[in-house]
Amino acid sequence: MTTQMSFATRSEGPLQEVTERHPRLAIDAYPMGRLLLLRCFGDVDGLDGAAEINGFGGEVLHRTRTGDEVTLLLDGSGREEEVIASLADQSAHLIPPIRWQNGEARVTLVLEDGADPQALLDQFPGARLVSKRRPIPTRGDRVAYSSPLFLPKLTEKQARALLAAYEAGYYEFPRRATTEQVSLSLGIARSTFEQHLNRAEHHVVRAMLPMVRARSGREDGEALEVYSKFSRELGLYVQLEVLGDRVAAVRLARKAPSETAGSEHPYLARILEHVHTGKGDLQDIPLALEVAPFEREVLEFLRTIPPGETITYGEIARRLGRPGASRAVGTACARNPVVIVIPCHRVVPKSGGLGNYSSEGGPETKRRLLEREGARVALEMKTAPSARRSQVKD
Repeated sequence: MTTQMSFATRSEGPLQEVTERHPRLAIDAYPMGRLLLLRCFGDVDGLDGAAEINGFGGEVLHRTRTGDEVTLLLDGSGREEEVIASLADQSAHLIPPIRWQNGEARVTLVLEDGADPQALLDQFPGARLVSKRRPIPTRGDRVAYSSPLFLPKLTEKQARALLAAYEAGYYEFPRRATTEQVSLSLGIARSTFEQHLNRAEHHVVRAMLPMVRARSGREDGEALEVYSKFSRELGLYVQLEVLGDRVAAVRLARKAPSETAGSEHPYLARILEHVHTGKGDLQDIPLALEVAPFEREVLEFLRTIPPGETITYGEIARRLGRPGASRAVGTACARNPVVIVIPCHRVVPKSGGLGNYSSEGGPETKRRLLEREGARVALEMKTAPSARRSQVKD
């Protein structure tokens, strides 16, 4: 039986520095031996030339950009490989990627029986436990948990066979070489070459599965878990949907869901505590968002609005460099899949009042949330917000 553990750490280094200086930047890091693959999201302009990235001491071997996503392949120091090997010696296995955001790394490990969670945490500066659970078995678990991208089981002979096949055009369409031809170029028997090639392909495919799943929109190694608990302050159930150690959705409902994993989860407890006190920062709760690029930009901005403060739709549009997009901002708020954690309730119309709220309870729920946070606009309301007509306009 294994245990999945996620923790956050502020280990010093180039990625810690660059994400701390760029709060709207997130980086997924995939160690690959002495190489490091980085997928960067958000504020990526000029990232490949940032001094912090070049601080790895190597060069940028490859760079591609698609919209607000940049992929970098770096010639790194190999330190990550050493850390991963050390963890494996302690019966702990990394599940890539390592997510860097706001100067903090979010790391997920699978622990075999006998691993000491506290001893592992003590090895990382300022580490704090985010979650620890027994994963729900799924068909993809075993493959997903054995897929670190640094290919620890790939031998030199297997690597040479794979490279020779690639360089000879074996993987072209149509193929420009046969296994017989490639084996002759290496001076080995065809059967031996095919054995090395088959094993190399096996290791590479398993290692690439996390990225393939990300591209396909599937996370076979993770099961969606639902937690729910009643909030007296809102008079509603707060429903938390978790994928691995990331929150996929937070919803409000008048009835409890028919099937849940329970009512106790660290993230749900923090959300309910925030609703109760109006205090606390939920920005560090990791999310699994499936939204359009502009919606993601809006939702990420919303997380920077402190409790007790409000902002208009038009002001958000201006700060994002899209002064005419106040209605698009309103649409992004209305589609917010993670209410409260992404505080769309802090966005109000310029015309006054509270405005609409797409979650259960509508403007009344919005008023209660803002009132708990001490927002002036809620405290000054003299009439029921549900009776006010609101518009999303600048």
